[in-house]
Amino acid sequence: MFFTNFFHNFIVMKKFLCALLLMTAVVGGGKTFAQFNNNHWVFGDSTYIDWSNPLSPVVGSAAFNYRNGSASIGDSTGVLLYAGLFNNWAPTDCYIWNKYHQRIGDVTKIYGGLWYHSSMFIPHPGNDSIIILFTIGVTSAERNGFYSNIINYKANNGSGVVLQKNFQWNNFPAFDGLMGIRHGNGRDWWVISQRWYSNSANTNAFYLFKVSPQGISNPVIQYAGSFRKSGGGHLIFNSLGTQFVQVSWKGMIELYNFDRCTGTITSTIPIEQEPVAAPYPHYYGSCAYSPDNSKLYVLEGMQNNNTAYLWQFDLNASNIAASKLAIDSFPDPLEGVFQLKLAPDNKIYLAAFDRNFGWPYPDTSIAYTTINNNLSVINYPDSLGAACDFQPFSFNLGTGRSYFGLPNNPDYELGAWVGSPCDTLSVGLPQPAATATPFFQAWYDSEWNMIHVNASKLKGRAGSLRLFDMEGRLVYEKKIEVIAGGYVTGEIPMNDVANGVYLVNLITDSESVSSNTIKL
Repeated sequence: MFFTNFFHNFIVMKKFLCALLLMTAVVGGGKTFAQFNNNHWVFGDSTYIDWSNPLSPVVGSAAFNYRNGSASIGDSTGVLLYAGLFNNWAPTDCYIWNKYHQRIGDVTKIYGGLWYHSSMFIPHPGNDSIIILFTIGVTSAERNGFYSNIINYKANNGSGVVLQKNFQWNNFPAFDGLMGIRHGNGRDWWVISQRWYSNSANTNAFYLFKVSPQGISNPVIQYAGSFRKSGGGHLIFNSLGTQFVQVSWKGMIELYNFDRCTGTITSTIPIEQEPVAAPYPHYYGSCAYSPDNSKLYVLEGMQNNNTAYLWQFDLNASNIAASKLAIDSFPDPLEGVFQLKLAPDNKIYLAAFDRNFGWPYPDTSIAYTTINNNLSVINYPDSLGAACDFQPFSFNLGTGRSYFGLPNNPDYELGAWVGSPCDTLSVGLPQPAATATPFFQAWYDSEWNMIHVNASKLKGRAGSLRLFDMEGRLVYEKKIEVIAGGYVTGEIPMNDVANGVYLVNLITDSESVSSNTIKL
């Protein structure tokens, strides 16, 4: 065991030192990009883990208390942004926090974020001050759809400012499995979203959005793999970005081979299919690759007080499905085991919810338990069977506690796909030409009885947001300021406005844009 621990620690430290050297790396075309990393986890009841030194992680505290999934992003200075709901099941209380653990401005009404893998930060490839928060609305309570939110995290001395929020790319319910992967050129990103299952929708469709210096592209839709009958699960990439696995709530496990240059799903490998009827295995929240991509771990969650299991699959086996091994079981229905995540120390961590105390946990000593005050650890996940050394509830969270979720973060440190056709920007896929055409969106939200307005690439610095009825009468007007980059975001209250068709007009000192919208 001494030599096993020594070798593991040597590999981890070697990767740590290499990461420090890469902090000065230049990615293609001579341009230096901000070096975000995977070292900052914010989740659960105010839990923050800093993995900057993977051999000695630091457990601290954060500002939020959230039962389900979260998102966070950081760099060598520490955590920069994190997101989640302040009050679970109350979608109007979705916030973004900055590195000072303060909410950024008046950013309630960030849509999505209610479920387990429904938010994710992606750095803007063309502006090292901008981070994009992608969110999905899984149910109508969170506003169905796929959304982007633009944040200048450096503004206001690092306090940050939201430049644009709730920009809607589609309006159908989303599959709870949002994920991203860096493009093969080492600069751009692919973001993957899917539809919630319904009888009328294709259930093996993947929507791939490309994020480049020119912004976010309209999605390319691909149909791949098995059809599923559930609305959630987990999607995670291997360490090379060449393959991802998807599990579903009703029991699908499937591998998808992926081309990072073209964003193409090239082939699929089914492992398990969803049963045609109950009982279902309930792969609710999580799966994880081992560091060398040879093993796959899947959590089978509890349902109706049944036993939960941690499963291991050998991805090098000739029959992957037949290699399934139970690493451990969780018979106590009060242990809500739910989430797996590979950490920078090359171990896999498991979060659980102590159902004894409900949500939120009371701030009493009795509500700090073995289950919620610790994470479980797979110490050697590359090893087969019991040699992986799973240790339940062995990593203490200090003053923090876990619920169902761990942060839904992509691999920020994955670089270019070396040797591929697009491993340098000079020979990568052609980029669309920059355009000065402004983008303008206005849409009516019946639940909050207001019109949401988003605009970008505007000229000018100041102007007005105006609402006209169909007879040309001015119904509403307020002053607006155009933020650097041409961004405007705002709302028009409709409480005292009759149903009907209206013209929303945004005029600056340099141009004017308009859009019709309907209050029903």
